[in-house]
Amino acid sequence: MLRRNRPSLILQHIHKPNPGKALIILPLLLISIQSCYNDPNFLGNNLIPEEDIYAVKTDTLFEVSAYSIKTDTILATSGYLGYYNSEIFGSTKGSFVGRYLPTTSTEGFGGPTAKPDSLFFYLKTSSYYGDTLISLAIRLHEITDTAVVWNPTSSLVDLEGKYNPNPLASSSYRGSQVLKIAIDTTFARSLMDSSALANPKEFYTKFKGLYLTCDDLDGFGGVAYYLSTSETYFRLYYHYTKVIDGKDSTISTNKAFTFNSYRFFQYLHDPSKATPSLAVQHLNDTLYQDTVFYVQGMGGVYGKISLDDIAQWKDSVPVAINRAELVIGRVIPQTVTSDSSLSQLLLYYKDNGVWAGVIPDQISQTTGGVNSNGKLRLYNNDYSIVITSHLQRILNGEISDKNLYVFPNKTSTFAYSVLQTGNSSRKIKLKLTYTKIR
Repeated sequence: MLRRNRPSLILQHIHKPNPGKALIILPLLLISIQSCYNDPNFLGNNLIPEEDIYAVKTDTLFEVSAYSIKTDTILATSGYLGYYNSEIFGSTKGSFVGRYLPTTSTEGFGGPTAKPDSLFFYLKTSSYYGDTLISLAIRLHEITDTAVVWNPTSSLVDLEGKYNPNPLASSSYRGSQVLKIAIDTTFARSLMDSSALANPKEFYTKFKGLYLTCDDLDGFGGVAYYLSTSETYFRLYYHYTKVIDGKDSTISTNKAFTFNSYRFFQYLHDPSKATPSLAVQHLNDTLYQDTVFYVQGMGGVYGKISLDDIAQWKDSVPVAINRAELVIGRVIPQTVTSDSSLSQLLLYYKDNGVWAGVIPDQISQTTGGVNSNGKLRLYNNDYSIVITSHLQRILNGEISDKNLYVFPNKTSTFAYSVLQTGNSSRKIKLKLTYTKIR
């Protein structure tokens, strides 16, 4: 083993000029150097008996292909409300669906004398993406199909026919933190007619949920606001008469209807609205490999990486993977803004056709969350992702699917990346350092 802080014994003995000794030592030095590097893959390989060699080798010639795959929608319990149209990806619309319920109470609303005074829908945002000078037209609709909130995975992809097309209320929103929308007292009265304060099931039978969405915007750009669902609610102000000390007294009070459970964000995409020359090409085509592939938040587009050579190379096992690193170069289109760059790529995998989660190499052993593996390297403009453990499991036959699926580290974000494939000038690289076991 060579140590940088410890010169070799040969160099220690030639520090004084001696022409005679130099003529003898120099050939020995050259022979020594040559014998140490006779195998560029393994320093000192010649010193080990042939029957004991477990050669450590590095290979970067594996073929890796990448494709862009479309996702119809994703579900999230927090996210954006708004509309944004990208020249690369087309439009993305974020909407909110949820069930609301008042605080459980055996008191009800105060009896038959109770009457509504006013009803407001409150909405609070904490951040935004896009241009807050753009006015966003917001609409509130009543859900008419219970399956929308009870089985959102299949229902949220298309809500047409599952909500009342006539808005319960509408308003405009532009650059404010709190929105307060007045609701007709007729609807407030219907809320008070329900005896479901002590019976949520009865309440949901009558009030199936709320669909909060917005109108499309013209042109490119747009605005979307990040909602705090804990501060999105109805508040009903009402009064009732109560006898106190033998006299009728008017009691004014209020109740909040919150979305503490069964709340989802729906993201729908229309890639046809992108600029044709910049749009994602060959979407869902896993036969033709373009020079770039795409990863987009909000469930728009994700990448599929095919480890083409693994099936053939697997025949050479048993092999111990010392390190496997996937290097994916990034392309920076002119239309990308500074807040659109993905800080990290996550690799998901499937097993027997079922999503199995993030590869174990990107999971922290201490916290169980995502570690820093796969972050953007600005100095090299690429993402380096160690996949050692996952690849070893593939070679051992523990995982049937030999593909990797590339997603942003935050799905509920407008950030995205344009990445290079195995067909680009700067190809995806799979760097393997391995030991072939005999």
